[in-house]
Amino acid sequence: MNLKPFGNSLLVRLVLFGLLLVILGGGTRYYFQARFLREDLTELVSSQQTAMAEAVAQDIDARIQDRLRLLERLARTLPPALLDQPDALQAWLGERYQLNPVFSLGVLVVDTHGRVLADYPKVAGRAGSSIANSPDFMRVAQGEGGLGRPRLGAFTRQSILPMGMPLKTPDGRVRAVLLGITALGAPGFLDRITHGRIGETGGFLLISPADKLFIAASDPDLVLKPTPAPGINLLHDRAMAGFRGSGITRNAKGVEELSSIVSVPGTEWFVVARMPTAEAFSPARRAQDVVIRHSFTAMLLVFLVVGFMARMMLGPLKHAATLADRMTHGEIPLRPLPVVRDDEVGRLTTAFNQLLDKLTRSKVKLERMAHHDELTGLPNRALLADRMRQGLARAHRSGLRIAVLYLDLDGFKPINDSLGHGAGDQALVEVARRLSGVLRQSDTLARVGGDEFVLLVTDLTRDEEGNIAALASRCIDTLTPPLVLQGVSCSLGVSIGIALNEADDEPEAVLLAADRAMYEAKEAGRGRYVTAPGPRMPQAPVRPFIRA
Repeated sequence: MNLKPFGNSLLVRLVLFGLLLVILGGGTRYYFQARFLREDLTELVSSQQTAMAEAVAQDIDARIQDRLRLLERLARTLPPALLDQPDALQAWLGERYQLNPVFSLGVLVVDTHGRVLADYPKVAGRAGSSIANSPDFMRVAQGEGGLGRPRLGAFTRQSILPMGMPLKTPDGRVRAVLLGITALGAPGFLDRITHGRIGETGGFLLISPADKLFIAASDPDLVLKPTPAPGINLLHDRAMAGFRGSGITRNAKGVEELSSIVSVPGTEWFVVARMPTAEAFSPARRAQDVVIRHSFTAMLLVFLVVGFMARMMLGPLKHAATLADRMTHGEIPLRPLPVVRDDEVGRLTTAFNQLLDKLTRSKVKLERMAHHDELTGLPNRALLADRMRQGLARAHRSGLRIAVLYLDLDGFKPINDSLGHGAGDQALVEVARRLSGVLRQSDTLARVGGDEFVLLVTDLTRDEEGNIAALASRCIDTLTPPLVLQGVSCSLGVSIGIALNEADDEPEAVLLAADRAMYEAKEAGRGRYVTAPGPRMPQAPVRPFIRA
């Protein structure tokens, strides 16, 4: 008979030789174990919720900025003569809308008296009606574009988010107003809020503190409902006053929740990721239940144990607990606990090490998801912004410069339309691979939109600034060879906007200058680059490099 498994059992050893000094500190251990476990779970769940909320906030900001940029382009390119030709204006709106139908409920042109001149797609009763009393119209008519107030649409009877942009004459006078209307429930707009779930019962909220409204929520009953009155939810009150972070609160329904609050860039809104503490801390409750169930048995056994035998038998467990406690308090870095024997202590230590490894890998994965594009593996907009800030800080200290190349693919949409999004994803991965091949090790290539990339070059000396044009040419050249997707040869090009920083530039100013230069490159014929004039210099005529 093989007695080795029987001899390796910690339970048998404890029963035979007398066990446990646990009783002497049983009550204290129960108290501190519960407290520390709850603190650890609070920190872990809060960090996970914050990472998810940040990703959702960045996604919402990207979708809003895409719509605002589209309105700005339409306002900039709309021929003024069409304002007196409703039919031609309607046709013009239809053509532009078909190219980029991001406003699910259409685009409107309204004169300064509030009369709707044209809308596309048509909504019954909207064309020719007056919206002069709309606060969103009045604000844009005064020359201030941007987001409107989420509300119930008068014509569509849907929950909507209006956005506006003034149409100005060369002397700055507002001649008309361009409005874009998006349904809050439109597919692909706020899906990560409305369909997002955290755990079994948790979810997200999108809140406008200025309007005191729930804009979107995982619970559809909250959409466009007013936020709780002050005093009902204390953490919510702090968030409305500007607090961003995590905390435990009791919501309006009396449910205790662990909530993480993150601002949506470019707006006054914030995202709340929340989960009931009953779900978040369920492992702690199970651990407490186990301690309670076994405490009386442990009390009986402790008086039967000879002190020196318990010390000898529980030495490895005590050593492991000491290391775990020091790691909990940050005295030593997280590392696997030593496995001394092949018994219950060894298996428990091994299980703890496996859990520690899983948590570490989950943390690394969450951090990577927060800073890298999931498809291409390139840095995302958040990581690019951080590296731009670092590059500008070095440039300000050392007198060097940075350059930003804003790349937008030419001919990408036909690939998606003809071969499907799978082929489009393959094309983006191949574009990322080719562009990465022309970079220096210190350069940063980021994906900031569907088919938009940004190349950041830092620490440029005055002698090296002339090499940026050559780098842009290499980017164009490397994308010239056709791509073979699903057995089909496809051609892609790229239009590039280049901007170099001036002495006191902020990252947003350099990126915006490169973005505008990229649009000039597209308007000039695509497949080329345009260098933006310096922010402190007069706007000179753009002379794009045209490849032979």
